[in-house]
Amino acid sequence: MSNKYPHLFQPIKIGNLILKNRITNAPTYNFLASYDNHMTREGIESSKPVGKGGAATVTLGSGFINRVLPPAAHHIIGLNDHWIVTYLSEWCEAVKRYGAKACVELVPMASYFGTHEVESSVGIPMEIDCNLLTTEELQDFIEDYAKAARHVLNADGDMVLVHGAHCQLPALLFSKVFNRRTDQYGPQSFENRCRFAVEILEAIRAEVGNNLAIEYRISAIDMIPGSPDIAEVIEFARIIQDRIDLLHISRGNLAVNKLTPFIFPPTYMDHDINIEYASQFKRALQIPVSVVGAVTLEQAEDAIASGKVDMVALCRQLIADPETVNKLERDQGIEIRPCVRCNTCISRSHFGSKPPRCAVNPVFGRELDYSYYPAPKRMKKVVVVGGGPAGLEAARTLAERGHTVVLFEKNSQLGGILRAAVVAPFKSDLRKYLDWSVRMTTRSKNITLRLSTKATPELIAKEKPDALILAIGNRPIIPSLTCRDQSRVILAHEISNRETEPDDHILIVGAGLTGCEIALQHLQQNKKITLIDALSRQEIGSGSSPINAYAIFNMLEELHVDLRCRTKLIDITKDFSLVVRDGKEEKLFSDTVILSLGTRVNTEAINHLKTAVKECYTVGDCNGRQGLWNATTSAYDAAMVI
Repeated sequence: MSNKYPHLFQPIKIGNLILKNRITNAPTYNFLASYDNHMTREGIESSKPVGKGGAATVTLGSGFINRVLPPAAHHIIGLNDHWIVTYLSEWCEAVKRYGAKACVELVPMASYFGTHEVESSVGIPMEIDCNLLTTEELQDFIEDYAKAARHVLNADGDMVLVHGAHCQLPALLFSKVFNRRTDQYGPQSFENRCRFAVEILEAIRAEVGNNLAIEYRISAIDMIPGSPDIAEVIEFARIIQDRIDLLHISRGNLAVNKLTPFIFPPTYMDHDINIEYASQFKRALQIPVSVVGAVTLEQAEDAIASGKVDMVALCRQLIADPETVNKLERDQGIEIRPCVRCNTCISRSHFGSKPPRCAVNPVFGRELDYSYYPAPKRMKKVVVVGGGPAGLEAARTLAERGHTVVLFEKNSQLGGILRAAVVAPFKSDLRKYLDWSVRMTTRSKNITLRLSTKATPELIAKEKPDALILAIGNRPIIPSLTCRDQSRVILAHEISNRETEPDDHILIVGAGLTGCEIALQHLQQNKKITLIDALSRQEIGSGSSPINAYAIFNMLEELHVDLRCRTKLIDITKDFSLVVRDGKEEKLFSDTVILSLGTRVNTEAINHLKTAVKECYTVGDCNGRQGLWNATTSAYDAAMVI
């Protein structure tokens, strides 16, 4: 047991289950099911590492209970079909193999899932409109919950998680804001508002008895004005507590895009956003309470030790490193790969209908591709050029496979573009990842570092390598300008190298993710920011995680950024910046101008270096795609084929 985290590794009784520790796996929606809604080998393999990695439970997210799934419902688990038991039993077997318990989330879906044909009956978005369902349809759903739970039990599952948070159907019926019904499920009384949830839980228990533990997920607040406050939600929890075994505290509304960051807190928001809410439920109830919401391992230990909660649910950290729990218990915390809270994983499924991927774990969602990948037929010597995130990932992967690596980095430190990206206080998650990446690279005996050394074809050839990986990054786009005085005009990646802060009034050109983060950093320092971009407001941020984009634009708006879309920079003089907006030229006055206009591939440098070795791969930004996910994934892929 870990000496540093003793409370995390105390067993706990949940229903008739004994969980081996206090860390559970929170559910995620993943699009790894088959077209016809059955479990796939990809889905099994993506969950298995979490069970192997030490979590007390592994939760299969978004198991849809409907007896008839809507036409658009593909590649998601459908639990009403009896034959789901066949492959679901294989999933349960796989995740339980190392001592975890198997849990499946139960969720109803609207008949119009995947379309935008139905407007909300109350003018606020709902994933399933509680007022359009007949009484018979609600009662059918109750039967469907019970039948789904029976299938989980028949598949040798251990728990079900009833999703009553994030304005899912049970929460909608409890809310006077959303519920306008006039039948026994209407908002006319507190009993009516609780009725659907109570009947679900009673139906499940009648079907499976105490052979399955029941976890109930709830929003302490759903953040919609006029919705139940936490005191009323606690009273609801008192009503259902003798029908469940574990209460799981979250917050927010999944159907309102601006509120999704409160469900999946990105790097711009604090960690542990729900622990104080959860502690109020813990004081009021007689059953165990769990909490989710970007809880760090240190915060989890403190919250359990102080009696605020009994358990902590982790999602993205267990994606970033499925071995997190084992490493923590074995006092190997320094080796845990940190989640950077970029929400690549969640955004791909929730907004793109794509299988999940992770920006720091290139194997996640691709376990069938790489978990059983053959070892190299022979060990090679490989030169990696560039010590940024792609170069470091490539070097580590090569070294782990037994190859000898020589890494050239022109600067005196490893990290590349991440060195500039981690400067803002709200980028502490990325800073931890950078530190981890550098630490795990420098400790490898198979990697030789050539720092402060600019690679040339001659230096590369002198190493006599068998293969070459180029991770040299890109060149910033710099327009032709009248004024390029470095005291007035700064490139985005140069900010961290400056000894003095920009002056109080700053014009930022380019409202991509980097430009927005620079704007947020300086707004938090009480500076005046004008942020311009040639794109429309709808197009800005489309290249990043929508969840993180919603979060950062929420914060920029709260801090009164002067955002000007469809505004193109024409020139910068020593006195003003000339822009054009709606066909009209305009002069903007500021003390400092920061250019964040993106980058372009340095084709000339790539072609020059490629002459040194016949077997050559380009990875990271210099392969034409940008972002941390591309950096780590392309680097890992290249290293695995060598």
